[in-house]
Amino acid sequence: MEDVLRKLRWRWLRRFRRRRIDRPLPVLGRRRLLLQGLAMVVGGSALMARLWASARSRLPSPWRTPVRPPTAGDDDGRFVAACIRCGLCGTVCENGCIRYFGLDEPRWGALSPYLDVRERSCTLCMRCTQVCPTGALSPVEAELEVVKREVRMGLAVVDEARCISYLGRICGYCHDACPLPGEAIRLVPKAKPLVLTEGCVGCGRCVELCPQQPTAIDIWREGDLAAAPKATEPQGRRS
Repeated sequence: MEDVLRKLRWRWLRRFRRRRIDRPLPVLGRRRLLLQGLAMVVGGSALMARLWASARSRLPSPWRTPVRPPTAGDDDGRFVAACIRCGLCGTVCENGCIRYFGLDEPRWGALSPYLDVRERSCTLCMRCTQVCPTGALSPVEAELEVVKREVRMGLAVVDEARCISYLGRICGYCHDACPLPGEAIRLVPKAKPLVLTEGCVGCGRCVELCPQQPTAIDIWREGDLAAAPKATEPQGRRS
């Protein structure tokens, strides 16, 4: 009797499985599956194209060392070697100013972070320094006094041949935009900007808001300052 029941159960299971396997998908299910697959392909292609386009750097010069996130340091090679391209710095950035080099831009480290301060400057929120898992960026408190002491992303340099105030008109946008007015930059008669080398942290606010095209002020890294525009008046020191 048990053998008979076992055989009947086996036949029923085989028939049930065959029905489930051979049963065709509904037309609506097939159509929906096809449309979803097509949408994923199109969406993925559009996303990759956008990422590829946004990854292309728009730096002022390909030979100048790029501005890096706060506390990256003067040794760009050390920073690139320590960075694991996790993208956390850009994820937490308050102003969305951190960009990444493309895969086809290995000179400064493919996929490594940098700032295009003309497009969007650093607000000194210091969030990027607090999430870096490798020490490529050193943690800094978001206190202005601490930032002034610990951060040197570069130095603002005025191109007097382009600056509106040096050309005889009054501007002063760079001074007004600076988060450290009087400490990083001050105005001398007639509203001519004078960068204070000991106070400038290189955040790029002055660069972003400069009304000139191309900009009359830019952030230069320490190793490139010899090639920067020369000022007729020496850059000042913070009093």
